[in-house]
Amino acid sequence: MCGKYISHVNAMSGHRVSGNLLSHRVDELSDAVMAKRCVIYCSHSKGRFKTNRAVVQRFYRLNWGAWIRPRAGRAKHLWSKPYHIKWWAKQHVFCTDEHNKVLDQMVGAYYKRPTYFVDDPYEPYQKRHDFPYVPLGKNSVTTSYINTLYEYKSKR
Repeated sequence: MCGKYISHVNAMSGHRVSGNLLSHRVDELSDAVMAKRCVIYCSHSKGRFKTNRAVVQRFYRLNWGAWIRPRAGRAKHLWSKPYHIKWWAKQHVFCTDEHNKVLDQMVGAYYKRPTYFVDDPYEPYQKRHDFPYVPLGKNSVTTSYINTLYEYKSKR
C-alpha cells in the first residue's frame, strides 16, 4: 500500500487525503486515517440508523439530554483501596457537551425519550437546575448552599 495512490475521507472531520500517503505530514494523516470510536450502525435492509448497544450498556441518558457514566476502574482491586477511594469510585461523571452530541447520534429515538421509574435513584438529576456554580466549602457543599436549594425549591 505504500506506493499506491488512494483517496480517503473521514466521515467525522471531513478531511480529504489524496495521493501518496508517504508524502503527507503525520498530523494530516492522523485526522483522516485514524480510527474513530463513534460508530453509527445502519440496517442492511432499509438503511435506518441502529442503536449502538455498547453506548446503552455503558452510559445513562438523563431526561434533559446529559449523559452520565461511572468512573473507570470502579470495580478493580477494591481490596487494596482505602475507603475514600472506594467512595470516589462509586460516583458518576457527566460527559462533556461534545461527547453528548456523539452519544446522541449513536442511539435511536427510543433511548432519547424521558424515562419514569418507581424509586429511580437518578430522580434528583433528571431535572436540570441552572446554577452557574457550586460554592466550595466543607465537603464541597456548604450549609448556605443547601439552604439556597431549599429556598429555590419552596418558591416553585
